[in-house]
Formats: sequence, C-alpha cells, structure tokens
Amino acid sequence: MSTKIDQRSLVVLLQHPLAEYRDVPAPAREVVIAGLTWVTDFWPSLAVSWIEQGVPLDQELVDLLIEIGQQSRWPQQLRHKAKALVRRWWREGR
Repeated sequence: MSTKIDQRSLVVLLQHPLAEYRDVPAPAREVVIAGLTWVTDFWPSLAVSWIEQGVPLDQELVDLLIEIGQQSRWPQQLRHKAKALVRRWWREGR
C-alpha cells in the first residue's frame, strides 16, 4: 500500500540543510518540487536553496524555476536566483 505524503509535510523538510536530508519520506527532488509549487515565497526560496546546495536539475525543475523567474509576484531576489540556476543549467549543457 502506497502512502501519498501531503505537500505541507514535505515543505517543512526544507528548513534543514540538504546535507542532513536522507530521502525519507520522499526523494529530495520531490521535496524541492513541493517547495517550488508553494503559493507563498518562503518555501520556494528554501527549495531554491536546496538546488543551490546540490539537488540536480532536470527539465521539470527548470520549468518551475522559469515560471518563478517570470512572475513579478515573487520577490526580486528569488526571481534572480531562479533565473541564474536556469542559466547555469543551460550553460552546463543540461
């Protein structure tokens, strides 16, 4: 039997450094997605921090970062970090 973890249970994990995370109860990537799709800027900012700390980017994460970078509702610092991560991903050849 599979148990689906709610988004709130995942985003709280972002409060700790990525290095302390052990992929329980979900892979780090899923925790980051939960953060990037949250409606306020606190959790997306922490999710971006986890990416900066080493969560590997893939097309889905890049698409979420592009959305954040294009929406003026997010704080400027968050938008800039999101855009920088996307540029780095493209520069490194994906």
